[in-house]
Amino acid sequence: MKKTYILGFVLALFLSACSDILDKAPDGRTPLDAVFEDPELTAKYLSNCYNNIPKKSFWYYFWANIPISVSDESWDCDDGQGLQVAHLYKGMASSDRHPLEEPNVPSMDGLYWSKYWTQIRLINTFLQRIPTAKVESEEIRKRWIAEAHVLRAYFYLQLVKWYGNVPIFTEPVPLDYDYSKLKKNSFEECARQIVSDCDHALEIEQLPWRITSGAEIHRMTKGIAAAIRSEASLYAASPRFNDGKDLWNWAYEVNKESVELLTSNGYALYDKIQNPSLYSSAYEEYFVQRGEFSANPQDKETIWQAYHLVPPHVVIRGFPIDGGYMAGTVPTQELVDAYDVLSTGKPVLDLKKPYKDETKLQPNYNPNSGYDKNNPYEDRDPRFYATVYHNGSKKYMGGVLTTIETFLGGNCSIHESLRSNTRTGYYAKKYMHPMSNPSSQDDGTWKHYRLGAVYLNLAEAAAECGKLDEAMKYVNIIRHRAGFSPKVDVKAKSKEEAVLLVRHERQVELAYEEYRYFDCRRWSLPGEDLLNEKFSTGMKITRNEDNSFNYERILVGTQSASTPSKMSYESKYHLLPIPLVEVSKIESQTGERWQNPGW
Repeated sequence: MKKTYILGFVLALFLSACSDILDKAPDGRTPLDAVFEDPELTAKYLSNCYNNIPKKSFWYYFWANIPISVSDESWDCDDGQGLQVAHLYKGMASSDRHPLEEPNVPSMDGLYWSKYWTQIRLINTFLQRIPTAKVESEEIRKRWIAEAHVLRAYFYLQLVKWYGNVPIFTEPVPLDYDYSKLKKNSFEECARQIVSDCDHALEIEQLPWRITSGAEIHRMTKGIAAAIRSEASLYAASPRFNDGKDLWNWAYEVNKESVELLTSNGYALYDKIQNPSLYSSAYEEYFVQRGEFSANPQDKETIWQAYHLVPPHVVIRGFPIDGGYMAGTVPTQELVDAYDVLSTGKPVLDLKKPYKDETKLQPNYNPNSGYDKNNPYEDRDPRFYATVYHNGSKKYMGGVLTTIETFLGGNCSIHESLRSNTRTGYYAKKYMHPMSNPSSQDDGTWKHYRLGAVYLNLAEAAAECGKLDEAMKYVNIIRHRAGFSPKVDVKAKSKEEAVLLVRHERQVELAYEEYRYFDCRRWSLPGEDLLNEKFSTGMKITRNEDNSFNYERILVGTQSASTPSKMSYESKYHLLPIPLVEVSKIESQTGERWQNPGW
């Protein structure tokens, strides 16, 4: 057979006749044998294995975070700019050109299919060579092996989250590999391989639990391995990916072990305010924290975060009166509705059926919540005030504490088309320093993984297994940190109620962290449209002469119930399409359809 390989599994997933590329190091010059004879070059090769980790932030899709903007928790005010997020809202996507895979736009991440397979190829080669490579010590060798296993687990997890199940390669692909026999592994098999890689790393003593030196800022840890295995098992058990199999007991065992490992090795919720003059809750303060490199850091919750700086948040998620030129990704009314009443601990809406109509203009209120429709922003979950700027919120602007006015005619008024103004009546706050301004760099950076999310992973798996008390235990731990009294702890009388409560808690605790986008997709069934994303709503506020306010729910992005706000609610958008040129080559070799449904 001619020496060919498919560049998506080796470099980019289309056929090539180049036969000598695998004999080259990443720099294209030094033969691999020589690389692994040199400790310094071996270290550089490992460094290349760290390439293509997504630059998570609020602008890594060209001034936007599309997964957040496409979910039901937010709307992007660049909707009229002809940019990627607007294309998704309008359903302008194909396997040939998808807004999340756009290769030709500055500041875009994208090209995940080719990037992640490239990384897996590099890692597999490294793992094959490192046992006999020249290194400075056996301690270093063991740590590098562990890091490579965590990296492979991470890149495989990203692939399956975006594309669904894929083939598993744990060794370099030989040049004479017969691609006509290429098959996708099941999602369960992919998840078990991810967990296996993480378990392998966790067994290696030389891999630390957290980074304690700024010189090792980006390196993998046991904490990251524990978080990855937690998430992978949760996805495998979810309706979208489980192929009709009940995998919740396995997911529960994996998640329980992950939580035990993390908490017994120094990870804990960030639950004490250090600066009460600036922050009203530990949760609010936590998201402005950056990485500490210490064996005993103040922030013990963060497992892995991005350390690259982004523009000050008021530039890309700002206000028309604070020098920012775009409001960016703003919270929807649906997100605001999700925050419980603090004094009662009850949800504002009926969790089983939160809205009476498809457009969500008719909320189905919970009569026991204590919610006051005339004072909708009073007595709410403290995480609401940490995540959302609403009419009447205070924000330092130009060093002056300023009241945000989103009512019609106010200083930050709602507007149908100006990119500087909110569409929904709200502005985003999470990760933003209270004194953030267009020239500051005080805002928080992205949290890839944190203990609070792993707690909720365990809570979900426990609920799905019928372990109601344990599920509610972790939900209430999260709520206590948020500021809820134990007197209003949530309880579940049935598995159905427990699952609803966990999903509800994930919606508010993990808002604006990309979880909602992936959660709603994995909770859906194959072929099922995401009706919760079909329409987006906001709150139009008018001020009366006596300074009271009238509140009117409005549709965002459409004027009619016959036209969806976001065409991306359709089932085909559950998964990214495999790029057209690449899937065509695979299908020509295998004779089978590989493209994801609908593309």
